[in-house]
Amino acid sequence: MKKIGIHIILAAVLSFALALLMQVILPIGEFWKGTFAAFYLLYFVSLFLYMAWRLFGSSKNLARLMILAFILRLGVGMFLTWGLPQFGYEEAPQQAGFVFQDAYLRERSAWDLAQSGEPLTRAFSDDYTADQYGGLLALDAFVYRVISPDAYRPALILILTTGAMALSLPFLMAVVRRSFGENAASWAGWIFALYPEGILLGAAQMREPYLILCFSLLTWSVAQFLDRRRLKIAVPVMIAGTLGLFLFSYRVALPLIGIILAWVWVMESVEVKQNWVKGVIWLFAAAALGGIAYFYRDWVQEVMSWDARLTMLASGRIQFELESLPAWLHFPFIVAYGVFQPVLPAAIAAPAPWIWQGLGILRAAGWYALLPLLAYAFVRILRLPSSRKKRWLAVMIFFVWVWVFVASARAGGDQWDNPRYRTILLPWMAITAAWVINFVKETKDRWLGRALLIEGIFLAFFTEWYISRYYPVIPRLDFWLMIVLIILLSLLVIIGGWLRDRKQKKQERESLIKS
Repeated sequence: MKKIGIHIILAAVLSFALALLMQVILPIGEFWKGTFAAFYLLYFVSLFLYMAWRLFGSSKNLARLMILAFILRLGVGMFLTWGLPQFGYEEAPQQAGFVFQDAYLRERSAWDLAQSGEPLTRAFSDDYTADQYGGLLALDAFVYRVISPDAYRPALILILTTGAMALSLPFLMAVVRRSFGENAASWAGWIFALYPEGILLGAAQMREPYLILCFSLLTWSVAQFLDRRRLKIAVPVMIAGTLGLFLFSYRVALPLIGIILAWVWVMESVEVKQNWVKGVIWLFAAAALGGIAYFYRDWVQEVMSWDARLTMLASGRIQFELESLPAWLHFPFIVAYGVFQPVLPAAIAAPAPWIWQGLGILRAAGWYALLPLLAYAFVRILRLPSSRKKRWLAVMIFFVWVWVFVASARAGGDQWDNPRYRTILLPWMAITAAWVINFVKETKDRWLGRALLIEGIFLAFFTEWYISRYYPVIPRLDFWLMIVLIILLSLLVIIGGWLRDRKQKKQERESLIKS
């Protein structure tokens, strides 16, 4: 108990010091009022993080990762809030220190609602269109009204988003540790903490950090249910995660809960012996899927056609290439294009203010580091022998890829909304990537290296292609010729790797016969 008391006092001291630093960097309103407003939130969040850390074993590695995830996101958020007005574009959101226009509009509405004196439940009405779901608007308005009524301090909301991301870590790592061991759990934690898109979203006043936290809570609680462990804690955590999803976005809540239920059914169906029961449940699942598709039909059709149009208008080159394709291939082309967004070669080559170019390169590099791991997992999982772990992983990998393509379709290949939607499933992406790294280290499998080589070929050609676009003195390959060359070289890597493995296996068999 004495140690806990020391930790709580230390959390208070560090929270106050960090609050002072925040007020010095962003001096809004009266100094001490701003300092104490930040302190209250920092201390509140730190206590939640501390309780979670204690609940999951109080390991030093977990503490390091939670602190890193929190400080890194808060630091990036503060830097962007300070730096965008000076080094960004002359646009209202950036001059106010916001990366995302959605956050800019919502926070202004939250401040107006907080100052109006009206009930916060009005956030859920049609009076405020900045947040179509209302939950995040109500939460932010509550912070302004109760914690910071004297001045508009949107940086305070960053404390909550960074805290939500850091709080996801212990739940995520506990799931991986239980199923795949400590090494894989550590990898999952590092991937989650350092993934650039996750850092950016945690460093902005967006809803994704809360959705990621709620999805992490559901993943952990369902894992406990599947293992029949800690149900007294798992049930309230599951309820909290479900309510949180509906509070922040019911449109995201429905498919995420559907994914969770599909995971449960795949894992539990092997225990069901009666075929008719399985048939009834599969019919129910198909009906539920059809109902969800029907519920979303108008919204999805409108959004996909609009965002696809925006993608074509935003890129003259994409529009030019689409004109050479049949009409029925236009949308699949845009979806495939969206899978590679944000495009790393474009981020490197395109001229932009340094703060935006740096942000674009980091976001793209993070996705291009994660993408081959996800692709490798999709292929490798099919060749593993049947087991409970395989079913577990197969569900995660399948829905990760479904989600990637849906996000691309939903955002029409857009380089901002598409990665943002995709990152909602970051907990499962981190689990998948961590399993891949652990599996490759244990088996010495060469195919991940070959996947990275294929990606390197892709990046080399497209980097030259984009650079030649902005610097015409550099010769430029025809787009479709470049695609053919990339495919041929990739096939050469695949076939060469297969032949090498086959030769090595033959040599091993011969050596065994001789011995």
